[in-house]
Amino acid sequence: MTADSGERPLGVFGYFVHEAVRRLWVYKRTSMVAIGMIAIALMTLGSFLLISENLNRAVDRWQGQSQITVFLTRDATPAQIDAARSFLTREPELSKFTFVSREAAYAKFRKHFTQLAPVLDDLDQNPFPPSFEVQLDEVKVNDPPFAKLVAGLRRVDGVDDVQLDWQWVSRLRRIASVLSLVGLIAGGVLAVAAAFTIANVIRLTMFLYREEIDIMRLVGATEATIRGPFLLEGIFQGMCGGVLAVALLYGLFRGVHALATGPASALLWEFLFSEFIPWPTALALIGGGVAAGFFGSWISVREAREEKAG
Repeated sequence: MTADSGERPLGVFGYFVHEAVRRLWVYKRTSMVAIGMIAIALMTLGSFLLISENLNRAVDRWQGQSQITVFLTRDATPAQIDAARSFLTREPELSKFTFVSREAAYAKFRKHFTQLAPVLDDLDQNPFPPSFEVQLDEVKVNDPPFAKLVAGLRRVDGVDDVQLDWQWVSRLRRIASVLSLVGLIAGGVLAVAAAFTIANVIRLTMFLYREEIDIMRLVGATEATIRGPFLLEGIFQGMCGGVLAVALLYGLFRGVHALATGPASALLWEFLFSEFIPWPTALALIGGGVAAGFFGSWISVREAREEKAG
């Protein structure tokens, strides 16, 4: 090269970029296979992360950190409501409570589940019962004394059910964790497969360019100059696969939102697809594609170097 030492790094990198893009274009069919594999792997992982993130958001929004909800019958009389209130008042562990009337429960549901508001409008009457939301201090909820206390509360006239909110919150947390783990494993396996697909594509490209590589060696080109474009080609394939995965995931997200018209679909949307994954997570998916692309191209370049040395 004739460039001076100050321009050489930029000139070499520009050559790498030019050659990598040119080879991607010339062999676009094989490149698209590699890009598609990366996109499928990362979209699989992203789908699980999307559902897991939204489950965690839903839990954060609805959980009472230490709370039980005492549901009364829908036709509970004032005397029955007072009886439940008296029971809660005389028990120190249950004395911090808020009464939620049927009207307040109706308004609360409409506020948090806007997608289901039309369903409520079609009902002839308010379907929600009155309830007491009881905030608990640090208590051992699994201890026999507390369980006995809850059992006594269930026997109060007019009490229909006592819901231990942290139980279903804990279950949803576990479900979200399992989904994240399953997505990570499935996405990881597919990403490794995609990396080896990229390795095969780069290996094929190096074979097709073998005469050009031999000529470059004859004129004194370094191995770094020869191998650099192939490494960058794999990185570009991984990056394109990552961007495609995020774009497809967003398309899926918007598609589910558009199709969420019925009550069941609206509830599914509310819990599983209320918000898109955070942009740091989206960028991490793209970064994962770049890493898989680099790994695949590095495998091919290393094998070629070992073959040359042998």
